[in-house]
Amino acid sequence: MSSYIALYRKWRPAVFEDVVGQEHITDVLRGEIIRGSVSHAYLFCGSRGTGKTTCAKILAKAVSCEHPVDGDPCGECENCMRAAESFDISEIDAASNNGVDNIRELREEVLYPPSELKRRVYIIDEVHMLSTGAFNALLKTLEEPPEHAMFILATTELNKIPATILSRCKRFDFHRITPDNIAKRLKFICENENIPMTDGAIMLISRLAGGAMRDALSMLELFVGKTETVTEEMCAKAMGVVGRGPVMKLLSCVADNDCAGALSVISEAFDGSKDMGVLLSECADAVRDMLMIKYTKNPERFVEGSGDVLEKLAECAKKFTKERLIYSTEILDDAQSRFTRTGFSGRAVLETCVIKLCDVRLWTLPESLNTRISELEDKIASGNIVVSSGDSNVQAKAASRTIFADEEDTKPEVPVYETDTEHTDAPPIYDDDMPPFDMDIENAMPVRDVPSPISDAGDAFIPDLPDNTAVPDNVASVPANEGSIKVDAAEVKESPVKTSAAPKATESSNKVREPLSAFADIMEDIKEKNKLFGSLLSNATAYREGNDAVVISVPSFTSTMLKNDAKKVDALEASVKKYVGDVSVKIEILGAKKEEEWEL
Repeated sequence: MSSYIALYRKWRPAVFEDVVGQEHITDVLRGEIIRGSVSHAYLFCGSRGTGKTTCAKILAKAVSCEHPVDGDPCGECENCMRAAESFDISEIDAASNNGVDNIRELREEVLYPPSELKRRVYIIDEVHMLSTGAFNALLKTLEEPPEHAMFILATTELNKIPATILSRCKRFDFHRITPDNIAKRLKFICENENIPMTDGAIMLISRLAGGAMRDALSMLELFVGKTETVTEEMCAKAMGVVGRGPVMKLLSCVADNDCAGALSVISEAFDGSKDMGVLLSECADAVRDMLMIKYTKNPERFVEGSGDVLEKLAECAKKFTKERLIYSTEILDDAQSRFTRTGFSGRAVLETCVIKLCDVRLWTLPESLNTRISELEDKIASGNIVVSSGDSNVQAKAASRTIFADEEDTKPEVPVYETDTEHTDAPPIYDDDMPPFDMDIENAMPVRDVPSPISDAGDAFIPDLPDNTAVPDNVASVPANEGSIKVDAAEVKESPVKTSAAPKATESSNKVREPLSAFADIMEDIKEKNKLFGSLLSNATAYREGNDAVVISVPSFTSTMLKNDAKKVDALEASVKKYVGDVSVKIEILGAKKEEEWEL
């Protein structure tokens, strides 16, 4: 009864010609075998499953072959037949033989000539696992080994190899195998193993292999013995992946800010026992592919998949701005990091990530500002938002907006600003009895009754009246030069009425501030250069602080934008100096403390 042999062992290449995707290495090695110029030490480095150990075994057999064929071992001579079981070819696992004593034994053994073959070959796999002492013990032997000895070192982590070892070896870098090359090899194996599989299923395995042929063969082994044709859907289900369809549907919901729809896709995948980590990784890959489509003229070179896949990705990419795609990669990367270390379930991490991607109101990171600004610019350019300007007013009306699942249809995405008066140094303060903003405040102001005069039995104190306040009819007017008055024998202190309020010094400066009359012209100049920037400054107010400074008060959002955009800062400063002269321009946040003021 013959035992079953795994596909990656059964179909391991026996000659350099069968090695897939590493022609830049196999061509050099075959040339050295033909010329007889084989080196004494080689270093094969690269990711797993790319053919390092396979090439090492073929090279070990080829250097002892009696009749090599075009640089490949013939496989028929006596040395080729013995190579598989000969003691002259030693495979050492450095992960379990990494001590100084193991290398000392090797140094003593290498002195003996080969017993059966032409060369004594040592293949040290995962050589980066050797200890520092073991590397030091190997140095001299590696530099000047006996003529009959050859060392082939293999590693997946080149950065851990000491420079002294690197300088003594001929180095070859193994590349990741492309999905097309993997697919060709898998199709050949399926035909010989009688595995019925569609091209779509083979390409899915090729993409999931991540450039490793051994991983692809391990996945193919799941379908050995199948009698029915294996489709792409069956292949995805067997390996626990979601596939392109649900991923595209999920990202389309994200682009449309349809949070409920995106969460339903995740729920369906979870109910179907799909791996949430794999779904998260596939979403990140799809976002990366859409970035390649946005930034390259020939995305087929950078995106793995057929023409139908490229069309679906391109259609979905049209719904995203470049800034939003880049911001999405950061959110997905953060979610993948949390996925590996959090105590929450993978489903909760993925759902939280998708909610952040869908709801722009949760974009609190500074990097998200570019995304939100770019979307506003696109809406203005397409006519979805109409911006018009007057003398010193900006009226923005939203022609289209986004409705989220948890809000009513009456809530607009973009606020509407309509003002007909110039900005003052501070907004008016109203109490509960004051009329709403759209009423005639001056005529609708209620007159509060003053208590009736007190009798001679006692005195009453009448407090000072605020500036610009009319004296009610039931309070006697007093000449400004009198020091005190009496009302029914009650002595009160004088409170002269002032006709105008003097400019006040602010906390940020000892200089007197006055409203900047040229601010309307400055706003017009800014709007001509950049309408969006002008609309963002619509809530700003400006003051003249002495003769050498201008202070502009802006909301915190606008202040953050200015700090992160040097071009807008220069444009603002140029417009101010154009109408005011050579003055310093300061920015302060509305309602903030003095420490939050900064100068351009």
